[in-house]
Amino acid sequence: MATDSWTALVVEDEPRLREALVDHLRHASFTWHDILQAGDAEEALALCQSHHPQVAFLDIRLPGISGLELASRLPEGIRIVFVTAYDAHAIEAFEAGAVDYLLKPITSERLQKTLDRIQERAPISVEALLKRLGNLASPPLEPLQWITASSGRRTHWIPVDEVLFFQADSKYIRVECRGASYVIDHSIKDLVARLDPKMFQQVHRSTVVNLRAVAWVEKQDGGGGRIHLREHSAVIPVSASYMKELKER
Repeated sequence: MATDSWTALVVEDEPRLREALVDHLRHASFTWHDILQAGDAEEALALCQSHHPQVAFLDIRLPGISGLELASRLPEGIRIVFVTAYDAHAIEAFEAGAVDYLLKPITSERLQKTLDRIQERAPISVEALLKRLGNLASPPLEPLQWITASSGRRTHWIPVDEVLFFQADSKYIRVECRGASYVIDHSIKDLVARLDPKMFQQVHRSTVVNLRAVAWVEKQDGGGGRIHLREHSAVIPVSASYMKELKER
């Protein structure tokens, strides 16, 4: 089948990351008939029924049905590429088989290798996929100890316990430390999955705070609040939905 007749499906619940992958696909040396987008498994399955994509790029961590479970529900014949940030045990399993993966943050070079592979490999059967996914029942990874942030030609290694808070904007996540600030190209969702829950707490859809850096919490009308830090002037908003969990710490 000529690649210019292929349709791709990108399944990612973070709009910024989904749009970034779609942009990479559009600029790759690969001609697509169409590139579809879905924010969750239900939307993805509906698009599969109506458009019959040849390739599916699935974020592993989706709300509700995970990308791994979604993969087992896709129609036969779809080439599957998992997109992940930190799942090293999953990567080890994918390396050995016909299922490919992309590691966030995605680069054009790594994406091109993936596109080359999916042209060379036949789609894996659902039965074989289920067997391979069963091998992913590994112990959870240890919490992150370091965060790497690139700046020009420099790569900074930041001990996680030195981070005061992570805060997302429309493009990046700001990593705020005492006396220094960095940006990383990940999502809050992926960070929360790998940070030590005894040390870090999500307090807003865009913010995760180091509890050891908190001086006091100010309650506000409506159920929300504001966090004041020990050694930083930033005042961090707390959504009402996270306030109860924060108070139970």
